[in-house]
Formats: sequence, structure tokens, C-alpha cells
Amino acid sequence: MGDPRNKKRFVRVLPVVLLLTAGVILLILGIILIPVFNLIVKEELNTMIPMSNTSSTLSTWKDPGDSVNMNMKFYFFDLTNPSEVAEGKKPYVIQRGPYTYKEIKVKKNVTFDTEAHTATYVEPRTLVFDRSLSVGDENDTFITINVPLVAVVTMIQSIPAAEMVLSGLIDFGLIKDEQLFKRLSVYQLIWGYKDPLMELLAPLVKAANISLPVPMDGYFGFLYKKNETDDGVYTVNTGQAGLNSFMQVQEWNHKSTLSFWKTKYCNMINGTDGTMYHPFIDVKDKLFLFSSDLARSIDVVFSSKHYLHDVPQYRFKPPAALFGYPPDNYDNACYCLGDECPHNGVLNITAVQGAPVFVSQPHFLNGKYYEATIGGLHPDEERHNTFIDVEPTTGIVMKGAKRLQMNLYVKQNAFVWEMSKMRTMLYPLLWLDESATINDKGLSTFKDMFFNIQQLMYTISYILIAVSAAIILLTLLFMLIKYLGYRNSQKIDTPFVEDTAPQTSETTPLLNGGLEPRRASSPINT
Repeated sequence: MGDPRNKKRFVRVLPVVLLLTAGVILLILGIILIPVFNLIVKEELNTMIPMSNTSSTLSTWKDPGDSVNMNMKFYFFDLTNPSEVAEGKKPYVIQRGPYTYKEIKVKKNVTFDTEAHTATYVEPRTLVFDRSLSVGDENDTFITINVPLVAVVTMIQSIPAAEMVLSGLIDFGLIKDEQLFKRLSVYQLIWGYKDPLMELLAPLVKAANISLPVPMDGYFGFLYKKNETDDGVYTVNTGQAGLNSFMQVQEWNHKSTLSFWKTKYCNMINGTDGTMYHPFIDVKDKLFLFSSDLARSIDVVFSSKHYLHDVPQYRFKPPAALFGYPPDNYDNACYCLGDECPHNGVLNITAVQGAPVFVSQPHFLNGKYYEATIGGLHPDEERHNTFIDVEPTTGIVMKGAKRLQMNLYVKQNAFVWEMSKMRTMLYPLLWLDESATINDKGLSTFKDMFFNIQQLMYTISYILIAVSAAIILLTLLFMLIKYLGYRNSQKIDTPFVEDTAPQTSETTPLLNGGLEPRRASSPINT
């Protein structure tokens, strides 16, 4: 028979082995289920996301009004020193706004090409003024530059005879009420007002059979005759042949490339319309969106991660070099009209608008040269930059804002006396904030269709991993406690051996109570 004390050296092996085995199995299962669930989610998205006549998301894609709140905000620049500007001084402006319009977009004339895997449609836009989200009403007025006058004078500068004729018509009062600066209302600036110069030019343009991108009937407004109209015919990829190209714009106005810019590269149509992207977005991705306002594609890069309620969002923004030019950004050289490029921060869209218009980010964000030429501007990255918030698994944009500023090229002109002294500059007219945000109904629908089932599957994996880790750790902790108990028991069971060595002086008490006191010596007898 062995020593009975040896039994203390062992715990019960079988329960420990079973617990550790169960923990490892659950850990492996939890880890394996993650890629399995990824495949399930991918297959589910491959079934639900592609667009077709029978798609479950077709109605929302065509008319997102119930799921998405869309607004267009206008901000105007009120000029405070018009007489000084006419004398060549620096303009000082005050921002007024927002003046907010509810935006309604519905895709119409949708046709699917099952062989090419494309959908073609137009998307008219309707704007309805929302006083509750505005700082004032549409009758508020501001002082701004006379856009038709300056645009026409700038455009005919290469024709001296035309300049002299126009100058004479103004000087002799044949064109009445034509001043360099005007006080106009929000409604007039957006939806149009009768302008004497436009009245004069309308029959001339018609007689010369000149085609312009704006109506020539005696009126001018930034969105004159553009309410309830579309910005062109779009042909997009439906994703039926693969989701990597989902919603990519294939053609605009039945053309696969543009014709406004110098090179094939700049005339390429890349990206979506900015509302949807392919699934499984990564922070390293560079996304593209096509803007008909700019007649070009722009890229956006990852900026930050945040949450809309409990739904993760990747925020993408244009890089600071979006409107940069050589030597800072050589890729944009083909957007330079003529032989010279503008300073960083603007894009010349004269060829698109048919007028000397430059677009920029609001308050000339990332355009320090132009910002310094106008007083009263305060560029701010958060308030003035464009962004989109993408749910990374589905590629659906949950929130976004396109922010652009319209600027008029103003050049000193000796033939028109009101412009003979003023500075050559880019004058800021207004900036737009076109935003879209998924509402509570849309978020609830999204969760029911996509998000909740994903979260449930991944939660199962994480629970299995957490439970397995707890089992393994607790088992190891139990074994450690048993081991420490075993060590203590070994010390207690060791026989005590008495120390028989004689005490040394170092161990002898200073006072020994067991010794009798020494007797006094006997007296000496004398």
C-alpha cells in the first residue's frame, strides 16, 4: 500500500479534462462561426441588395421620402460695403441663413436592362420652403452683386466692340436700373426676377440661335425654372452581376464620359450618386461620387467612426486637395481651363454653367488665397466640408451633406465705369447644404431587414467565445487553488525534527531564570 498522503497530490482529473475540453470546443466553435456568419450575411446581401423589378427594396430606392429626410439649405452673403467695393476696396460680407427647403426626389421612367445589368431613370427634384427650419422668410433681402451684368461683361471682354456697345447702353440709360450691386430677396435670388439686361439679350440670343445652359427670357435666378426638374438621365449598375459595382453610374445623359475637361481621365464618370455603395466598406477604401453640379467625380476618404443610435457608421470626406492644383495635386491639372490653373480651393465650371462661375467649399475652405480676399468669412471643417456616413456592412449611406459655394469671377473692366476701379476677384454669391438623413422609420426598416439578424448571429459567436473563455479561466483558477492547497498540505504533513544542537551564546538568553543567584562571598576573618 502506498502512502495515503499521496492522494492529496491529485485533483479529480476527469472533471478538469471535461471542462477544459468543453471550453476549447466552444472557443473553436465561436471563432469558426464568425467567418461562417460572414458568408451567410454576404449571401443574404447578394440576394436582397441587387436592384430589379422584383427587388424588396425597389419602392424605397425609387421614392425614399418616407425613410429619409432631405433638405436644401441656402446661405447668402450680404455685402456691407458696396460703395467701397466699387472703388476697389476689399468686400466685407455677413452670412445670412439658413433658408431651408424640404427636398423631394422620386425616380421616374425607371427601366431595367437585364442583359447589361443596369437601370436607367431620371430623378426630378422639388423644393418646398420650410419656414420652421429657416431664419426668416423668402421676402428677406440682401445686397449682392449684379450677376447678369458682371457675367455678361466678363464673358464679352475678348470682344472690345461688344464691351463698348454695352457700356454705352448702360451709360445712356437705355438699360434701366442696371447697377453693379442690387438688393434682392431670397425668393428673387433663387427662383428668379426680371432683369433689364437679360431682357435685352433674350431676343439677340434667340436670333443668333445660341444655345445656353440657362433660360434666356428676360429673367435670372440661381434655380430659375429648375424646380420640379431633373439634372439628367442616369444609367447605373444594378448589382445583378456582382455587388462591387453596385449603383456605379455607367452613363449620364446617355454618355459614358464627359466632355467638359481636357483629358480622358478628368472626363471619366466614377462612383455612385452618393446615396448607396457596395457592401463591406473598409476604412482603407477610397469611395467616389459623381456630382452633376460639378460635372465631375470626386473622391472621399475615411475620416472617423461613430454610431447612429447603435448602428456603426464610417464617415468619409473629400481630401483637402480636392480642388488642389500643381504642384500640390497634379491629378487636377486637367481641370484647369486655359493655360493657367486657379489657386487651390476652387473649380472653374464656366464650361458647365455657360457663365464665369467657380465653385468651392463654403467660406473658401481649403482655399486660403481666396479666403483672404473677402472679409467676414470663417471656414470651418465640420460645418463646411462635404461628408457621407456609410453603414459598412451594407454600404447604405445613413447620413450625408453636399456643401458647395458658388462664386462669380469679377474682372476689372475699363469700358463699364462701375467696374473700372473694382478688384479682380472671386465674389462669393451663396452656398448650399444639401443633406439627407435616415429617419426613425427608415432606421427601423433597415434594422428589420439587415441589421438585427446580423447582430444576432455575431452575438451568438461572441457569447460562445466569452463562455468558453470563462470556462477555461475558471477551470485553470480552480486548478491553481487546488495546487496551492496541496502545497500547504505538504508543508503541514512534514514530520517535525527537534533541534538537539547545544545553544550557542548567540541563542542563550541574557537572563536565565533557571539558575540560582550567586551567593555572597564569606566575610574575611581578621
